[in-house]
Order: sequence, then structure tokens, then C-alpha cells
Amino acid sequence: MEFSNQRKTERNTVISLIPVVAILGKIVQLLILPEKYFYDSRRMVGMLTKEKGRMEGWIGYKSTVDIFKKIDFFKLKTVTEWSIFLGIIGTIIVIILVSRCKEMNKEEALYTLMAVGLLNIYAFNIAKEPIQFVFFLIAFIVIALPINNVLIKVLGCAAVFYWESNTYRSYYIIMACMCIVLFVVFYLFKVIFRRITFIKILIAAILCFVAMFSFVFASQYVDKKSYNDVITTKDTHENEGADTGINNVLESDGSFGKFMINYVINAVRMMIPVELLFKSPGYAPFVLYQVFILRYWIRAIRNIKKINNMALLSLICFTSYLFGSFVFEPDFGSWVRHESASFPVFFVLAY
Repeated sequence: MEFSNQRKTERNTVISLIPVVAILGKIVQLLILPEKYFYDSRRMVGMLTKEKGRMEGWIGYKSTVDIFKKIDFFKLKTVTEWSIFLGIIGTIIVIILVSRCKEMNKEEALYTLMAVGLLNIYAFNIAKEPIQFVFFLIAFIVIALPINNVLIKVLGCAAVFYWESNTYRSYYIIMACMCIVLFVVFYLFKVIFRRITFIKILIAAILCFVAMFSFVFASQYVDKKSYNDVITTKDTHENEGADTGINNVLESDGSFGKFMINYVINAVRMMIPVELLFKSPGYAPFVLYQVFILRYWIRAIRNIKKINNMALLSLICFTSYLFGSFVFEPDFGSWVRHESASFPVFFVLAY
């Protein structure tokens, strides 16, 4: 009982600290981040306010700017105003989500506060990340619906990814397909095997990679240009100028075999980004955050026979997102921003 009360105290402390951490995150975002971080945000604000010289960016940002235009109830004029506005809304949503957890240990508390900080630094701003956060929030709502049929909910999550692929990020169609594959893989593992061993986890991972490679290989018969873009997306010349670029170890040169090797290597690099520590000790918080993600993700897979359907669906949804991200994330900075936006789904695995 004493241990349970301590965990409840941790949870209550975290909820009370979330606004404080959110404010600190905004201070870092608005006063410390370099100017280049705000390039896209300033362009979007310029497009919203019809600032002269900014409308040339309309084509690349049209869908994003259209969404922000619909919610611009207060006629916001600056990046700072948008940052504070979205930070307040996003932080309130996070508090509501975290409130679903009745108890926490110190590790979970640290993860939660780190996630809140990252969201307010990188995601809650006029950019593409808040919209991505909303899509994950919709996926969580689907997962939390009082429906017992797991297949219906998986199809619902796949539909959310498909919706996003049609309206926002085209490559999310891969994640929609992976939802279906992972449902088959994880659900069978949960139902058939008496216990989950390292070998069985390895088999599950191999099946996921095979499914991903099959989708990419088949795409050349549908859209050859998109296929070539995927194969070469992380070649060195594609990521010039990125301080933390996730460049391919092998220049692919259009080779599908080299793409597969690079994909596996990059997946490991993204989930265990120790190379960032050699670039700068300042990246340590991001490495630690990724350690939390990896730990909770592996724990969910290892305990797949014990987790409830809500956690199983969150695992399917987040893993689908991971395998798509391994292809397209160009650098670790983008990876941290986009991964933090998956909080509405991932937090189920963390608690």
C-alpha cells in the first residue's frame, strides 16, 4: 500500500510539474534555439498574414497553412504568438492524457517530463508537427473506443494513417499497410506462443523488415519515380547541410540490395543514437529520451502476452510509424521532432 501511495504521489507531482516544464520548453524554443529552426515557421506565418515575399512558399506548405488558417481565431501575427497558443492547447491535451495514468514510478515520471519539454520545444509551434500530433491523437481515440473487436480498431488506425497519407504526408500509406501486417504478426504471437523468447522477438522483427522491403519493392511497379526517391532518400548528396544527417553508410545508387542494408543500419542508428554523443555532449538528453523509447517499446514486445488490447494496438500503431520513419527521416533533429509528436499513442506503452 505504501509503495502504491508513493507511485500516486509521483503521478500527482508530474501533473503539477507539466505546466512548469512546458514554460521552460517555450523559453528554450523562443530564446535559445538558433534562427534556422524558425525558417519554416516564419514562412508559414508570412503566408498566413500575406506578408510580401512569402507567398512563393505556398505550394510546399499549402495543406499545413490551410489548417492553421482555419484555427486562427485570434488572428495571430507572430511565431511567438503561435508558439504560446499551440503550447497551451498541446500541454492541456498532454495533461488529460497523462491523467489517465493513476500511478507512476520515478523513471516514468522522468520520461513524461522529458516528453513534455521536447513537445514544447519542437512540436507545439506553427509547423507540421502539431498536425502530426493531432493525427496520433485521433489514432489514440480510435484505440480507446469502447469496442472489443481488435481488428476493427486496427483498421481504424490504418485508416488514420491512410487519411494522413492523402492529406498531409504521402509516405504514411506505408504505415497504413504496416498496421495490417503488424496486427497479424503481433496478434498471432500474443495468441499462439506460450511464452515470448529472444528468438521469437527476433523472428517478429525479421518479419517486419521483410514486410517493409516487400512494400518498397512492389512500389516500383506503381510509381517508379517514388520508388527511386525512396531508394536514394538518404544518400549523402540528398542530406547535405544537415548537422545530424542520417546518411546512408553505403551509397545506394538505385540498388535495392544496398537500400535493404542501409535501412537495417539506419533503423539501429535511429533507435540507439549514440553517435550523437560524439558530435556534441549537448545531445545527451535526446539520446536519453531515445533510450526510454527503446526500453518501453522492447518491454511491450517482450510482455506481449500480458498486455491488454489497448497496449497491443498502441504497439502496432507506434511500430508501424517506426518502420516508415526508418525510411524517410533525413536527420536526427527531424527524427526527435516527429517522434515526440507520437506521444498520444506511445504514452500507453510507457505507463
